[in-house]
Amino acid sequence: MRDTLEYFFSFRSPYSYISGPRAFDLAKRYNIELVWRGVRPMAMRGQPLPRSKQFYILRDTAREADRLGMPFGKIHDPLGEGVWRCLTIAELAKAQGRLSEFVLAASRASWAEGIDVNLDAPLRAICEKVGLNWNDCVAAIANAEFRQRVEENTARLSQLGQWGVPTFLFRGEAFWGQDRIQDLEAVLTAAGLAAPNAGTIAK
Repeated sequence: MRDTLEYFFSFRSPYSYISGPRAFDLAKRYNIELVWRGVRPMAMRGQPLPRSKQFYILRDTAREADRLGMPFGKIHDPLGEGVWRCLTIAELAKAQGRLSEFVLAASRASWAEGIDVNLDAPLRAICEKVGLNWNDCVAAIANAEFRQRVEENTARLSQLGQWGVPTFLFRGEAFWGQDRIQDLEAVLTAAGLAAPNAGTIAK
């Protein structure tokens, strides 16, 4: 039985966006089951950030994105229904084995391409580009079970005593922040789990 690595992600978090490629890559390089958990952002949990901190996060993410060679800065905030649309479609993508493709494309759209995921036409283009049927995506947006999963993921994050994203949980230990992936990898390696192409992304 593989060890589980839980990955808490918000489509409204620029730090989640830049963590995505490295996080999903962990399932390819370690003998783990990566369990992606989409959560509501802090601003939709009654935990708004001061504007000064919001500006700092954007500046800091820009520096980190540049270091990682990732595009960043052409932004369209998905807060509100855009977040819900992406979260529910991600649940559909998970069931169809296209989770990483959708999560990476949708988060890049919001944080690097200035695409408004509240609108049907651009969101449809994202979905179809990663192999999802748009009619299925429309149904997913209205799927109460998918929304409940998001609520359960959000509650689990809180129960762990965490609030920010991305957060990773491995063997009861939390790693908060995209800048802790390196520390997480050291723990996975020390646990003897380094095994190229041996992991999976949970459905």
